[in-house]
Amino acid sequence: MPDTLPVYINRQERHSLEVPPSFETADSFVLAVTNHGEASRIHVHLDDGLPEIASIEDTNFYVEANATKEIPVSVHGTDHVFGKIKLVSGYGAVTRWVDVEVLEPDEDDAVEIDEELAKPQPRDEDESDEAAGTPLLGDSPVLPVASLGLLALLVAVGSAAVFESTVVAVGAVLVFCAVLVAGYLLAQQ
Repeated sequence: MPDTLPVYINRQERHSLEVPPSFETADSFVLAVTNHGEASRIHVHLDDGLPEIASIEDTNFYVEANATKEIPVSVHGTDHVFGKIKLVSGYGAVTRWVDVEVLEPDEDDAVEIDEELAKPQPRDEDESDEAAGTPLLGDSPVLPVASLGLLALLVAVGSAAVFESTVVAVGAVLVFCAVLVAGYLLAQQ
């Protein structure tokens, strides 16, 4: 459960605002705004170093009469930061500041990882052969490349025949030459 910063509105008189002078946390926390009177609005602003590592969803909140509104403050960083929260009620009539210190998280909460887990585990050769499997078209790339080359050649010749354009015919000749060069290079392997 996140830490809670209590805020009291309308407790002493209309628009009165009571907050603690300071607050410490190491993680995200909640502003628990308790309204002791008629419905009110409260404006919340993060100031100084706090906006660098924390955020709130909105800045203006409606708190119903005799109710508590929880306003989450998300802390994104792990740095040690000092900042302030500005709280305003009564449409600016009452302003209070809370000094906030965001501490670095305890290292006790960190998960320790054994160094042995970082080292790769040796595999049996039988196991690695099974894991690798057999390529779909064999070890040689000749068949897929030749198939794609013939397909490109058929498309080029078909286009030249259909469109009867010299530009398309020149393109078909270039595709044919490229297929021949690719076939020659594959034969050299």
